Amino acid sequence: MRTYLLAVTLFLAAACAPKPDAGSAAKPTTPPASEAAPPATAAADPRIPTVDPASITATSPVADVMHAFVVPGSETLFAAESEDVPADDAGWARLMKATEDVIHGCELLKQPGRSKGPAWDATCDTVIGATRQTAEALSRKSVDDLVFTDGDMMGGCTSCHAQFRDAPRPEGHLADTPPN
Repeated sequence: MRTYLLAVTLFLAAACAPKPDAGSAAKPTTPPASEAAPPATAAADPRIPTVDPASITATSPVADVMHAFVVPGSETLFAAESEDVPADDAGWARLMKATEDVIHGCELLKQPGRSKGPAWDATCDTVIGATRQTAEALSRKSVDDLVFTDGDMMGGCTSCHAQFRDAPRPEGHLADTPPN
């Protein structure tokens, strides 16, 4: 039983890890309206993509989309609430780019092959709607409004993670039975 659980854990960890670029056989999806963020140069900073956004294709896994668009964009927005408050137009533009990345990433998460069904799509839509409100707050260049709307975005993220990423493993004989 322990061997089976270890094998399942290793399989899930490998499935969620970012995948290397498989080459140029797959066509990349259309990038967001603004220029794509550069690939990671400092893996410790969650505001820097750990997966090159230009490498995302129609077959890229959920983890790659998250680490190319959603995680860096949302972390950039959250950091702006206190530690990285914009001081000029370039700072506000960087935050607008972050909202575009989060929205684009969530749209990619809803595509066939990544979507896990209506509940998944609904949580993505919640994040998209809240991120659009954040973009509206950014247009007013108000850090206070950013803090308020980021909380709504975080609520959508938390809801999705609770349902799909952090959900406890089911118990019972069917969960303990190895697949055929």
